[in-house]
Amino acid sequence: MRGYISYFIKGMAIGIANAIPGVSGGTIAFVLGIYEKLTYAISILPNALIKLKWDDIKESLKILIPVALGAVISIVLFLKLINYTFTYYPIPTRIFFVGLILGSFPFITKTVEEFNFKVFTAFFIGAFIMAVFVYFDINKPIGETTYSGGFSIIYGIKLFLCGIAAAVAMVIPGISGSLLLLILGEYENISYFISSFLDTFNFQLLMPLVFLGLGIIIGIFTISKLVTILIKKYKSVLFGFVLGIIIVSFLSLWPNISSLSISMLASTVISMCAGFLAAIAMEKI
Repeated sequence: MRGYISYFIKGMAIGIANAIPGVSGGTIAFVLGIYEKLTYAISILPNALIKLKWDDIKESLKILIPVALGAVISIVLFLKLINYTFTYYPIPTRIFFVGLILGSFPFITKTVEEFNFKVFTAFFIGAFIMAVFVYFDINKPIGETTYSGGFSIIYGIKLFLCGIAAAVAMVIPGISGSLLLLILGEYENISYFISSFLDTFNFQLLMPLVFLGLGIIIGIFTISKLVTILIKKYKSVLFGFVLGIIIVSFLSLWPNISSLSISMLASTVISMCAGFLAAIAMEKI
């Protein structure tokens, strides 16, 4: 039971991260110590279902169900709150995730079993790729929805492809799936679909989410299989690459605090400490 609760709580953290542009759910999964287990559980499930390997199905669902429930519930419960804090208190919100990553650094470094030339090369490649991504980051403010009220199959296909792209970004640490949706021009719309559907239960708003969800599911299962293969064959090199991504991601999250008022600076420090303590607590769950 303790394991299920642990996966559920960590799933909530992943869900919250995926809802915030600029914060990577894959990074949060990585720093909380469930990235490898999660990608493996996702990658073996399709084959296990096709071949009816009940032991593999049970082992996979034991991880995926509590993590997925935690992620979905956190998004449903906190989406409006997340959008509000990210819009009106972006610095404390970002600093919380900075603290979360800082508190997880001891664990992150342990994931690389040996440091050699290949690992260092992978580290710098990962850091460079993430630096390029950060450089071209077009974080526009979260504003009013651009949804016009009409839905077509063409728009559904676009949402399906956006779902695949976002899923790939969600799985790869350091790249934010919600930021990618923001870049593709659909973050505000999707936030609107979810929030409005929960408020009104208007099933016309459910159709766009179905197309998006199908894309996310296909994208997650496809990229998780690839990640699992790479972990088996090149674990230290892959995690060195991921470590480079996370280091630059951590630097990109650090906001400009030079012009903050005393009260806002105090809340920012408290927020970072809360993130730091949350990482330590979740590693012990």
